[in-house]
Amino acid sequence: MPTINEHFKLSLKRTGKDYRKLHEWVEGFHSTKKEKEDRHDILKIPRFLFFIEERFGKEGAQEYLYHIKEDYEKSRAYRLAKIILKLKFWR
Repeated sequence: MPTINEHFKLSLKRTGKDYRKLHEWVEGFHSTKKEKEDRHDILKIPRFLFFIEERFGKEGAQEYLYHIKEDYEKSRAYRLAKIILKLKFWR
C-alpha cells in the first residue's frame, strides 16, 4: 500500500496535479477509522464516485479509482481477482 506521499506523486505523474485533498479525504484525515475503511471498501465505490466527481471532477474520480487500485494491488485478494478474471471462472 503506497504512503499518502506516494499517492500524491503518482497522481502528479499521471495528471500534473497531486490531488492532495482527494487523497487526504480517502485516507480519512479528519475522519473516523470507519469512514476511512468505508472509503477504501471496493463494494462502496459507487456510493462515493458521484460525490468525488462533483467535488474533484472526472479526473479526480479516476484518481480515486487509481488510489484504491494502488492500495489493493499487492494484496492477495487483488491477485486472486486478477487470476479469476483471466480464467473467467464466473462463466
